[in-house]
Amino acid sequence: MSVLFLPPSAGAASVPDATETVSGKIRIATSAEATTGTDDTTAITPLKLKSVVDAAVVGGVTYKGTFDAAAPLDLSNAEQGDLYVIDGAGTYQGQTWAVGDHLLVNADMGGTVSPSKIDKIDSTDSVTSVAGRTGAVTLSTADISGLATVASTGAYSDLSGTPTLATVATTGAYSDLSGTPTLATVATTGAYSDLSGTPTLGTAAALDVGTSASNVVQLNGSAQLPAVDGSLLTNISASVAALNDVGDVNAPTPANTNVIKYNSTSGDWESGAVAASEVSGLATVATTGAYSDLSGTPTLATVATTGAYSDLTGTPTLGTAAAEDVGTSAGNVVQLDGSARLPAVDGSQLTNLPSGATTLGALTDVDTTGVVDTNVLKYDSGTSTWVDGAVAYSEVTGTPTLATVATTGAYSDLTGTPTLATVATTGAYSDLTGTPTLGTAAALDVGTSANNVVQLNGSAQLPAVDGSLLTGITATVAALNDIGDVSAAAPNNGDVIAYNSTSGDWEATAQSGGGSAPSVTVSSPSTDQTLTSPSGIEEVYVYTPTTAITVNLVAAATCGSGFKYQVKNRSSNTLTIDPNGTETIDGSTTYSIATQEASVTLITDGSNWFII
Repeated sequence: MSVLFLPPSAGAASVPDATETVSGKIRIATSAEATTGTDDTTAITPLKLKSVVDAAVVGGVTYKGTFDAAAPLDLSNAEQGDLYVIDGAGTYQGQTWAVGDHLLVNADMGGTVSPSKIDKIDSTDSVTSVAGRTGAVTLSTADISGLATVASTGAYSDLSGTPTLATVATTGAYSDLSGTPTLATVATTGAYSDLSGTPTLGTAAALDVGTSASNVVQLNGSAQLPAVDGSLLTNISASVAALNDVGDVNAPTPANTNVIKYNSTSGDWESGAVAASEVSGLATVATTGAYSDLSGTPTLATVATTGAYSDLTGTPTLGTAAAEDVGTSAGNVVQLDGSARLPAVDGSQLTNLPSGATTLGALTDVDTTGVVDTNVLKYDSGTSTWVDGAVAYSEVTGTPTLATVATTGAYSDLTGTPTLATVATTGAYSDLTGTPTLGTAAALDVGTSANNVVQLNGSAQLPAVDGSLLTGITATVAALNDIGDVSAAAPNNGDVIAYNSTSGDWEATAQSGGGSAPSVTVSSPSTDQTLTSPSGIEEVYVYTPTTAITVNLVAAATCGSGFKYQVKNRSSNTLTIDPNGTETIDGSTTYSIATQEASVTLITDGSNWFII
């Protein structure tokens, strides 16, 4: 529209300036007036108006429509301020996009798409991760990590790492042994010592079997070592192989994150859904019986007037032990010492040995004084022990199964050979003076069957026989970490034992859920803050900084998966949170809290941090 202004006629009234309520003349604004703004009596051209508006909205946001991250648009020519709403989930330019997220271009692309020029505005409200799950999560007890404990009853067969001892042979007769006596020709007068070819018997031939000092050890009717003190035995293997092998722990098929909880009704520690620590120990096995209960003592034959021992009737039939010496070398027969104890020989092949601990509290690094229903054990780095706390555990079952012992050698190694009496011209051995007095072991075979005499094998070890009746055996499990399927060599304060279905072990780990309240630190720092390694599963920091500061986080791996930081800024000074090294917070290298009374909760997966 054109506007023509005519000069006023002489004597005519002047035309007023036009306003919103008064008609009149309009003046075109100068360039400077158009930039700074004019009143409504001064007009600007449409082109100038556009240039002023464009200059005023530099840095503004322009909605460009929807964006499918799975089939993305070409943003190579996108400009600063372009805004898209995600309507198709997917991964684009190194970021994961959900429906409803916003994509904002923070700088002109200039022909090439750059990830640094794209900002992601997360419009979802789901939890990043709870117990390894996202979305609307409902926790169950199985989501809480924990540890099984070992109760004070049960047997080695329920544990991993049970001792594997050799089997005991038990067949054969004295006649099968090397070094059998060759008897000399019998003269009409004189003593056995005058005869040629007198038998040379081992030292064991004149000893009785039994459980008293210097007796020869004989397996009982169940092929077990009798109940004698075995405290001098060496090289005894641990008889606990796995946590579930302990007598009052019941965790045969634990699920991932299971713990052991105490049940006062059953008196057992049972696998369940909470965290705790360890127990140790199985009861000592008692035993009864003596060698004097054995049958098969030697009966001497009738003595002829002439000839050799082989010509006599009723010649003695000696067991294989008769020609063996007692001692602790290979092939020797084992003799109890002066205190009725087994000598110090290698017992590594023995089976069914009991533990020296009878209760969970008997373990050296476990303190269960005052345990109550639902208590658990938690590791205390201050005392280096596992102590009972506020969650419960289960039991182990099983009876100890000891292995059997193998054996070799002959009775000629034994001490105590018989001294034969004077030989008469007629009659039987029973008529002679000085007849040999043989121990009860003389008529017994060495071997690993019931009533056999025990002989050390070629490596000077006890053969593989059942030693469950032995007494005085030192406990082979002293601490929780000694159990075969428990990995807790260097726990941190507050750690619990949790089952790991990948490794099949119970492992020391930081508590996850159900623990004590987080630690809270309130301060007004004026310098940057570097946090220290946490002792729990969550820490809260309330800062009122007097100037802008940076809070440096502990490495995510040190904190452990599931650990949380809560940080609040009570001042108007900017508080910048900086993760360790190259770690990120929701993909960013830092996170700032610049608003007074604002806060943020961070959780780690052990590698990076996420806002929840």
